[in-house]
Amino acid sequence: MNHSGLVGIYLAAGKSSRMGRSKLNLPVEHQWLGSVAFRAALESKLDVNIAVTQKGDSLQWLAPFSKNKGWRYLECLAADRGQSASLQAGVRVADEMGAAGVVVLLADQPFVTSKMINQLVDEFESSDIVSYIACSHEGMLKPPVLFARSLFPLLMELTGDQGARAIIRGEMKEQGKQIEVANDLHFLDIDTEEEYQSLLKRLR
Repeated sequence: MNHSGLVGIYLAAGKSSRMGRSKLNLPVEHQWLGSVAFRAALESKLDVNIAVTQKGDSLQWLAPFSKNKGWRYLECLAADRGQSASLQAGVRVADEMGAAGVVVLLADQPFVTSKMINQLVDEFESSDIVSYIACSHEGMLKPPVLFARSLFPLLMELTGDQGARAIIRGEMKEQGKQIEVANDLHFLDIDTEEEYQSLLKRLR
């Protein structure tokens, strides 16, 4: 079945409470932490990307993409209610656009690549019926994850800090597909100062 209208939902509305400062604006080589995976999303086969930010974000990390087409930012006024609120804000927009599905991406995963995203898209394009397609490492499902439009209602039922993984690790687990990623570095997320410093050492 041929699908169209896949929307990336780039979750970037966290408070960075464990970091103690805005992690999206932390320098990583010649760019900002929040912009690394977003660049991969823009370079992927996704039709459009939505960067979901918290109220008052300086958007400094998005500045390099000001002239790029194919994306928009969405300020989530309810971001303090947890990740589910940010996700649902993006899903609402994708639903209004008539999207066939969404790919959920986390802004603090700098090693996610456009290749990984494209694998999700290609698998979706070649599948007849599938509810979701998730990346995985050693059998553990991890973001980024592609959700078909049929799962939008379930995504809208999430509460608090429940992420989309709560769905695919539950009763829906057998209704999707997995794409194994051998290198667990691609799933590294940066939540603390120690993890950030470790990231910088890896890049030296």
